Amino acid sequence: MAVLAVTVGVVPGAQAAPATTPAAAQAAVPSWVIPLYFDDMASGAHRACTGIVLSRTKTLATPDCVTGMDEADFTYVYDLTTGTISEGGNQTLYHSHPRYDASSRRAALTVTTRRTPSDSGKPALASASDAKLWASGAKAAFHSWAGLDVEDAPRVRHSEQVTVKSAAQCALLLGRFLPAGTLCTVPTPGAPAVADQDQCFGDAGGALVAGGKLIAVSATGATGCVRGGARLYTRIESYRQLIDEWTRDTDSDYRSTGSVLATETNDLVDVCSTLGDRTLAYCAPDSTGWFSGRGYASFLQAGDMNGDGFGDLLARTTDGTLYRVPSTEMEPADFKHRVKLGTGWNSYNQLVAVRDYSGDGRNDVVGRDKAGVLWLFRGTSDGKLAARTRISGGWNQYTALTGRGDLTGDGRTDLVARDKAGVLWMYAGATKRTYPVRTRISGGWNQFNAIVASGDMDHDGRQDILARTPAGAVYLYNADHKGGFKAPRKLASTSWKKYARIS
Repeated sequence: MAVLAVTVGVVPGAQAAPATTPAAAQAAVPSWVIPLYFDDMASGAHRACTGIVLSRTKTLATPDCVTGMDEADFTYVYDLTTGTISEGGNQTLYHSHPRYDASSRRAALTVTTRRTPSDSGKPALASASDAKLWASGAKAAFHSWAGLDVEDAPRVRHSEQVTVKSAAQCALLLGRFLPAGTLCTVPTPGAPAVADQDQCFGDAGGALVAGGKLIAVSATGATGCVRGGARLYTRIESYRQLIDEWTRDTDSDYRSTGSVLATETNDLVDVCSTLGDRTLAYCAPDSTGWFSGRGYASFLQAGDMNGDGFGDLLARTTDGTLYRVPSTEMEPADFKHRVKLGTGWNSYNQLVAVRDYSGDGRNDVVGRDKAGVLWLFRGTSDGKLAARTRISGGWNQYTALTGRGDLTGDGRTDLVARDKAGVLWMYAGATKRTYPVRTRISGGWNQFNAIVASGDMDHDGRQDILARTPAGAVYLYNADHKGGFKAPRKLASTSWKKYARIS
């Protein structure tokens, strides 16, 4: 990811802004609320929003701040002392809610993949037990990074006191019914007046805080303004599980939104992803590999298991010992600091890092034993795995099993399985933590010798499946969020034949 030191204007040729209060002396805004700015290099359009730090590599925002952006566009970083842009880099990566509706602002949430200040901290997220915090009449504080949409104008911290209104009152104020999972506020009577510019530029993605918790995110459009003082928000509680999963769905190379591990016959392991044009599968050049897998039988990208913001590997040795191998900003696998998770893991002929299957905000693993029983291993707060829990039996009918997060668009972790006849089945995640019903996707999948959930390799905000033929051709299947996949896209013709394993 290229990084440039820059001095840029928001709108070329505009008049300079008047002097503004230094950011350090402005309103008290939580350190995890940060300014965001994105540039579309092709059209010249810019978008200024507010972001909420979820981890050292993930920031919560609104979809239209980044929708359509790709590796050719720029994400800028602000100096939080002065509120001015200090540097920027290409490769704008994000994952938006699959059911986001731009007109109604339903599910207006996205997570961007970017490095954030190490001292920014992160918010406590509201859950269902906090409903009183957004009940009608409840008081809250709104925080954002506002500013003027003119050249070189610094962003400034903004806070205002607001009151939550009922759904009926919001409908009257906004002139339409509220979408599910939203709420609205108005300025608290007697609170200081809010300047017009503090309700437009940067309002999108601002944080609504009450009781010490983040309860909602401003759904104001990236190029829109608050009207009549009534601000619409996306409620955190309605999307809490998906936000938690997004936060921990981090690859070994944190700058990627999707990748797979490919092990060569000489035990070198490559981390493979797509290039900026989204059409080519890119792996480490010259067969040098990213790291050596000698002594290990298999690897999985397990996401951020210990909450440090960087992805972890699960590495199983040939004798059945399982380790968690952390990654760093510069290294995809730090074997010097591996953590032993247990022995006896050779009793499982299939392991899948499914992300948050249990719904507790931590990444989990499912394993199939030799009798065909599927087991759940819940992630723990210290980056390890709890004792197994039985899911169900009969899984030996499948020759391939994979899954990484939400493939159907319902916000719950799913599994995909291929039977012996080559039919691919979808097991949509269920709230009771079982996979009781399967849905047929399509047939003909016996043409592939590897089927792997790869995350979002084509950077369109949806999870993907990567499939390889014995000849080494690789196809990308993009989730359609209807229980299946879109038409495949060919990424490679023969170059992946050299890999002994893909995971």
